[in-house]
Amino acid sequence: MSYLVFIVAVGLFALLGAGGPLHRGGWFGAISRRVEAVELDLWPSLALRVGAPLLAGVVVLWILEAVLGGLAEALIGTALLYFAWGRGDYPTELQRFLARARVGDDEGASMLLTEPASVGMESESQGHRAMRDFGYRGFARWFPPVLYFWLLGPFGAAGYRLVALANTDSGGRFETAQRLLDWLPARLLLLTFSVLGDFERSRGLLTVEALDREVSTGALIAHGVERAWRLDPEGMDHPDGIVEAVEATQKAINRAAAVWVAIVSVIALI
Repeated sequence: MSYLVFIVAVGLFALLGAGGPLHRGGWFGAISRRVEAVELDLWPSLALRVGAPLLAGVVVLWILEAVLGGLAEALIGTALLYFAWGRGDYPTELQRFLARARVGDDEGASMLLTEPASVGMESESQGHRAMRDFGYRGFARWFPPVLYFWLLGPFGAAGYRLVALANTDSGGRFETAQRLLDWLPARLLLLTFSVLGDFERSRGLLTVEALDREVSTGALIAHGVERAWRLDPEGMDHPDGIVEAVEATQKAINRAAAVWVAIVSVIALI
């Protein structure tokens, strides 16, 4: 049943993208405003924001099971996993960035980035910043929900997305929880990059930087792509280097996603 739910949800996401009623966040914003009015501490506030929607999902599941039986689990599981996928039109935004970068429109390309410049790295190249941005967005929209779906079920995947939404809506107030949830899937993605690309150059990341708490998830993913695909960091301030870096990031994310689907399929068949 879990594999069927996974395949259907992946197919729907590939076909429909991050749109439709399940990806509209107005209701979550209303919950967040009510929780803020109570003025709870950090962790109780997050628990209420995440727990209330999950509890509502459990109640709906119980009601549907009384009517539909086992079919209710498949329907709710698919809906929750589809909900857990990331927001925004990532492929289109990435292509828009590439189109501007190819013609040297650095200012226009920078406007499409959501990640700020690294703290203490004022000289960070445009290409590396773009890799951090699109690398993390490509990671967070798909890989953690997949991992938590298989570890904890559809409610685990939905819980990840609710934490991400709470962190975004609060301006980064729950960044600690977000980084904690990102830790394991980011390292597994880094391992996937190493296997797909240059393992020798990537090995240091797995043994050193992957264990450094000061390195952000986006920076770690960017370094993983850079080393596995043998990118030249010196040229990432020039249009050609920026384009090459972002295209390599897109390739790495897409190939890693295919590998994860293949691994899940093999495990399900076994």
